[in-house]
Amino acid sequence: MKKYRFLMILLLLFSFTLAHGNLPPPNTETTIYIVKDGDSLWHITDRFYSNPLLWPRLWEINPYIDDPDLIYPGDIVSLYSDSLVKFEPKTRTDGLTKIDPPPPVFYFSPGGSEGFIHPDEWAHMGSIITAEPPRILYSKGDIVYINIGSKDRARIGDIFTIYKSSKEVRHPYSGKRIGYKVAVLGELEILDVIGKKKSIAKIVDSRREITKGSRIRPVETFVKEVSIKRGSGELDGVIVATKNSTALSGSGDVIYIDVGREHNVSPGNTMSIFSLPRKSIDPDTGRKITIPGTNIGKVILLNVGEETSAGIVVKSSRQIEVGDIVTLDI
Repeated sequence: MKKYRFLMILLLLFSFTLAHGNLPPPNTETTIYIVKDGDSLWHITDRFYSNPLLWPRLWEINPYIDDPDLIYPGDIVSLYSDSLVKFEPKTRTDGLTKIDPPPPVFYFSPGGSEGFIHPDEWAHMGSIITAEPPRILYSKGDIVYINIGSKDRARIGDIFTIYKSSKEVRHPYSGKRIGYKVAVLGELEILDVIGKKKSIAKIVDSRREITKGSRIRPVETFVKEVSIKRGSGELDGVIVATKNSTALSGSGDVIYIDVGREHNVSPGNTMSIFSLPRKSIDPDTGRKITIPGTNIGKVILLNVGEETSAGIVVKSSRQIEVGDIVTLDI
């Protein structure tokens, strides 16, 4: 009996030690985890740290989780990876130990594939003329000819962003022109400059289908990861378009919103999505009554322009449509 008591004491001491140390790096490059149905901190630590007894430490670096027994699908849990997370230390003073929790990080790859809305036609330097051998669709590794050359001071090794623009986007309520939807297709590198307006290039990255006539411009750098943060003030906006021009959107889809830097939003801000109020008939009185809009999802802003932003839906309880309202989380 004494032997079993001794073993129990050792086990309790071991569990206590696990709950009070520093959280080791996760066994993956993932820096955040979006909670799914049936998850718990116990299961998450078992999955990413191979030790479910580490759940108290995971709770400590996610101070916005009020109750470790109550996490819900769509909640964002930071896993903390030194190689990806950059943060300003904010020491938590309650709990078992003082830990400097990093903000959750959302990793979106490849960066730029979310696209954006530009207020005017995005200026291009040239276009793809054709491929060698000729084909309809181009992808990574294909050799292409472009109408940029020595007259444009093109040099071997220059990198260009490949993109296409859609027709103009108009606001779903005011009808005002917002801009042009830009889809980033990939990147190419010049292999040889063979004329004043002609070069041979290789597609080094393809994110969507690339065709003859796709436009190019000097390479642009796009954000691949954002630190999740709350906004600085109350702000409402409207979903004005979707990346794939679909009528309905859900989790994992990219949407475009009519708020930007001039409204004091930045990459990493989250916004709650609400359906519009709707009319219904009271079966007893026959009168029309207004049913208020409800919270149907959440979006993380990735690419923030001056007046518009692109974001990815990370949570949705029903279909999301152009015209739905978004509210900045503060």
